[in-house]
Amino acid sequence: MLAALISAALLLASAGQAAEEPVSKQAATSAANLEEARQHAAKAKVHYDLGEFDKAAEEYILVYRLRPLPALLFNIAQSYRQAGQYEKAKQFYKAYLRENPDPQSSAAVKKALKEIDELLAKERKTKESPPAGIREAPAEVAAAGRAAVPVAPPASAAAAPSPGSQAAPAAGAASTAVPAAGAAATQAVPAGTALAQPKPVQAPASALPAPAVTASREAPSSSRRTWTYVLAGTSVAMLAGGALFAVKAKNVDNELLAGPHSTATADDLMSQSKSAHGASTLLLLAGVAAGAGAGVLYFWPTSSGAAVAGRF
Repeated sequence: MLAALISAALLLASAGQAAEEPVSKQAATSAANLEEARQHAAKAKVHYDLGEFDKAAEEYILVYRLRPLPALLFNIAQSYRQAGQYEKAKQFYKAYLRENPDPQSSAAVKKALKEIDELLAKERKTKESPPAGIREAPAEVAAAGRAAVPVAPPASAAAAPSPGSQAAPAAGAASTAVPAAGAAATQAVPAGTALAQPKPVQAPASALPAPAVTASREAPSSSRRTWTYVLAGTSVAMLAGGALFAVKAKNVDNELLAGPHSTATADDLMSQSKSAHGASTLLLLAGVAAGAGAGVLYFWPTSSGAAVAGRF
């Protein structure tokens, strides 16, 4: 009986030790993979900071094989985009959208995909378009063109006829083609007779424009003028605020697309971008509405015919 109990205890101890060995090996393997992934991630960041974007993408791919996190797909796409490999960048952006279908982060990724498609379309259009520019004409063609240009005779050739001659044939030969209207308006003048200069004809009084008549208006009410000033100032302030928020939103978008970020950082930047875009749109619309109200008060006359126009 004692021998049987001892044998059973030995069997249980050996079975427990055999069960613990796979667990410990699995934990050691996971720790080794995590350390290797950290090393590759550090190398990828160094390559990205040095502008070696292809090598950075390769290191991020190794990290993703060890630790398949969706944020790594975004970093791989960013690296390939900076390297100019737009097709690979599109592939990993789409993979990121599949693995992380978050509406906040997907907006920036879809914007990046749209920009890449536009760049690829421009490249294809540039490759397919014919060469532009103006070519120089051949020498013989240029020489023929210069020979075909008529040269005007010198002014001395059209001298006045001598006193003894009335209509010299040479003068008729010099003017061979005169339009009918010009021939009817031009008459022969005897030699030695000075041409009379035409006198300016004054336009009739009815043809002159009537002087502008400015109607006098009563001064507008002070309250209406005050509201015009207030609305104009409010419009300028809101438009300036909307422009500032638009600039802030653009800076946040550029920072989001400039480099790799963790998931928390990317979500924070996307939230800031959404808030800035919303505030910019609201302020711009309110500024335009305030400006329109100021314009109506400025130009629209009152019942007495007075307006704020010209009273600033």
